[in-house]
Amino acid sequence: MVLMKHQLVPGLLFTFILALIVISWQMGQQQTAHAEPVNLHNVYLPLSYKNHDASLGYPLFGVQMYGDTRSSSPYYDSLVNSQATWIRVQVNWRSIEPDDVSPTQYNWVSADQTLGAAHTDHGGYQLIGTIHAAPDWAAPGNRAPLYPGRLPDFAEFVGALVERYDGDGYNDAPGSPVVTYWEFYNEPDANDDYFEAGWGNYGQQYASLLATAYPAVKAANPAAQVVFGGIAYDWFEDQNGPFVRNFLDDVLAAGGGNYFDVMNFHAYPHFAFNWTSQGPGLLEKTQAVRAKLTAHGIGNKPIIITEAGWHSNNLPNSPSSPEIQARYVVELFTQSMAADIKIMIWWMLHDPGGFYSNNGLVTNDANPQPKPAFFAYRTAVNQLSTAHFQYRLSNAQTGHSDMEVYRFIDHVNQRIVYVAWLNPVDTTTVKLLNLWGAQATVRDIIYGNGQTVTDTNGDGRVTIHVTGQPVYVEINQ
Repeated sequence: MVLMKHQLVPGLLFTFILALIVISWQMGQQQTAHAEPVNLHNVYLPLSYKNHDASLGYPLFGVQMYGDTRSSSPYYDSLVNSQATWIRVQVNWRSIEPDDVSPTQYNWVSADQTLGAAHTDHGGYQLIGTIHAAPDWAAPGNRAPLYPGRLPDFAEFVGALVERYDGDGYNDAPGSPVVTYWEFYNEPDANDDYFEAGWGNYGQQYASLLATAYPAVKAANPAAQVVFGGIAYDWFEDQNGPFVRNFLDDVLAAGGGNYFDVMNFHAYPHFAFNWTSQGPGLLEKTQAVRAKLTAHGIGNKPIIITEAGWHSNNLPNSPSSPEIQARYVVELFTQSMAADIKIMIWWMLHDPGGFYSNNGLVTNDANPQPKPAFFAYRTAVNQLSTAHFQYRLSNAQTGHSDMEVYRFIDHVNQRIVYVAWLNPVDTTTVKLLNLWGAQATVRDIIYGNGQTVTDTNGDGRVTIHVTGQPVYVEINQ
């Protein structure tokens, strides 16, 4: 299955630009002839589409937002400047259908705000809508399994939601915005004891939920993608956590694999010990999830990650700093590309506030301030959004077991790009990496500033200093 349904086609893009030129010229003629002002609307295009390699589909770079995503949001400028392509948002069923009445009544105000960035007037972003928070009449809790007999109500709601955002002109939201990725609950593998009791102990029921939702989604929009709820798949019950280790197995054993298009999990380096002895662990965790799918005969399904991230504040049991957070931006997106992850959502765009750690790329002040992680995110977009992952260098090739080096090829800019770092993320060690090439540009991860390194030994290789702070190494072809 091809994950990206709406790739930019050069011919269509040219036609669109030409049409804008003609329209602008006509409006200019009208303004000259009538001496009247012309009202123009800003059209925001995600910056990551510039000089894009269409064979890559949409760039995988995304962020989490809550609430209003339209240009009126105080975080909208940060969103645009981040150059993200994807936004994950939470769509609360209870806000749209608070009462169980006949005929059914929906209040779309909050949903239209939350999904607003899909509208061309607000950027035309690619959105993932996480369907969450059942109303009190349908379930005992936000993410708890539905009451018996409520699946038909859920299917009716899902069908109306997908129809409203399919862009076909029938029962559409104002302006006909298009949303094609629909995720079913956040971290459904949580157990009954979690503060928002989840589906973790009810894998068969979750499979039934998917089996009910899938035809409703496809009937409303055949192009829409049903996304498995992003499972934590970490901090398991046997580790004194709330997440059920066998939830995914239970869902797939009950036939749930036939009723979703895209697999989805979350990846936080704090729990990397489950998957690897060093590094952020995203690559190894993806391999484990893919192996699980393969064991159930559905290993070909695309995989996305709808939450990954790290904090900038220094916590008692999880030390960090703004610089460490920026390092994880590079490491997590690099490993996502290496693992063939189709979409990766950084949780979140701005600091969440409350009891949560400061995972945002920007602060949550009235005037949001970018952190080093924000600039690292934007530099990662510029460095990697036009690049194809080729391979990870072996320990024999790097000469070091604690060094990770990933090689990409960028056909748009005609260059080879390496991303290199040492583990652990806070190490102060410096080691040398030798790469083939007469000359290379070594770029820092924050602003992308470059320094030229040349072959000083005449052996056809350049020597790069590698530390815990990742670097981009460009070698022109």
